[in-house]
Amino acid sequence: MAMSRNSRRFLGLLLGILISAVALYLVLRWAGWEPLLAALKRMDVRFLLLAVVVYLASMLARTAAWKTMLNNQYGFGRVLAALNEGYLLNNVLPWRLGEVGRAVLLGRHPGGSILSVLSSILVERLFDLAIALGLLFALLPHVAGIPNVPRTGLSIAVVLVIIIAVLWLLIRKPEWIESVFSRLPGGEKRWMPAWERVRQGLQALQDPRLFFTSLGWMVLTWTLAGVEYWLIMRALIPDAEWIWAFFMLTITLLGGAIPSVPGYFGVFEAAGVLALSVFDVPTAEALAITLTIHGMVYSLGSLFGFIALMNEGETISGLYRDIRKWLSTASNQQTD
Repeated sequence: MAMSRNSRRFLGLLLGILISAVALYLVLRWAGWEPLLAALKRMDVRFLLLAVVVYLASMLARTAAWKTMLNNQYGFGRVLAALNEGYLLNNVLPWRLGEVGRAVLLGRHPGGSILSVLSSILVERLFDLAIALGLLFALLPHVAGIPNVPRTGLSIAVVLVIIIAVLWLLIRKPEWIESVFSRLPGGEKRWMPAWERVRQGLQALQDPRLFFTSLGWMVLTWTLAGVEYWLIMRALIPDAEWIWAFFMLTITLLGGAIPSVPGYFGVFEAAGVLALSVFDVPTAEALAITLTIHGMVYSLGSLFGFIALMNEGETISGLYRDIRKWLSTASNQQTD
């Protein structure tokens, strides 16, 4: 069983490397080195500096959102450090282990629970998915040039409300999830002990105030991220529209679900170029914008994460061992 699991992980890693390599090769080939370098040289540094400031504000807003999801159990600085440590781990480790890593970093403190922190990260990702899908549906009429956009946008806004409502019901009615677990192999005896620990992390968001406060922070996070993308586009294309930025933001986030190397290299660039091609942005300019966005987010997240790890006396290798140890223990507890 262990060999089979390790083999699947290894094959998944190889698949991610292959997809990233092919995607990066194709976008570089389509753009061409000379047009790409020329586009990068034309970028207005003033807009890039503004984008960095907005990125930092977005990071603070996401920290506030996650802190609320954790029922304000941890201080703002500790949550901010763990968030960036997770970014760093996602940038250098395979299989999106940064999410587990930040749960380990917070949950292993006295009075904490790793599974409870993981459940809050799950809710954070569900918020991301709900907002991304809502934005995608809302922007599609504009992107496709469908007439009567206001009415279409209103109907899609209803879809976003429905998605948020479903998420709210799943948190308020955890017995629905429990009924699913009871039908899985092993039944309640195998899955319920872990679910009870996860449920503890969801209880905070059963409070309407905490739920809508965290949702508000997440909406602000996305708004600032869209502004960040727009500013980087303006650094190269003065007449870039905000719709381009939010559509690209949505496509690059959804593209992150595709297997890739750590840091999402290749798939992020391909998703960004694809999104901007809808608006007839030349491939070289689209790739220059995407590389700038990716490079800024990757470098700043890694830098802040590395500083946070150093301040706590942690190392990436040591934390990787702790993550694998916890995953192995959790897997054994489910098997028993």
